[in-house]
Amino acid sequence: GSEIPWVEACVLEAGAREVVTLEYAEIVSEHPRVKTILPYDFRMKFLHQKMELFDAVVTFSSVEHSGLGRYGDALNPWGDIIAISRAWCVTRAGGSLTIGVQYNFHDEFIRFNADRWYGKIRYPYLTTNWKQIYRGEGYQRVHVFTK
Repeated sequence: GSEIPWVEACVLEAGAREVVTLEYAEIVSEHPRVKTILPYDFRMKFLHQKMELFDAVVTFSSVEHSGLGRYGDALNPWGDIIAISRAWCVTRAGGSLTIGVQYNFHDEFIRFNADRWYGKIRYPYLTTNWKQIYRGEGYQRVHVFTK
């Protein structure tokens, strides 16, 4: 999700042919290469096999809110893990996941209903099945994985 499309701009600058933003709130994009989709519509496209697989998924300061209800999503203690699992399902073999979340190896917690901080216990569950190819540093780590 992205209400201010700086991530989309970075992805386009890196050479993406098209960007699809999945967001709880409806966003109107006037950029010809940025499309938007609501979660319900995303699910229906996938269930009706009308979803093209993605070459890459990028999420920055977004997935840690999933399942906490802050943005109108359903309460689900595994909402973040499910979101990244769904990303796996719609990514091509060899595709990538770039993820940036709040991270502290020794001190993970949930600030209900704001966000999660990931650490040594929950972060590995979040990225199950993905193969890490880059590990960032700091509290807002950006990690890159491949499928």
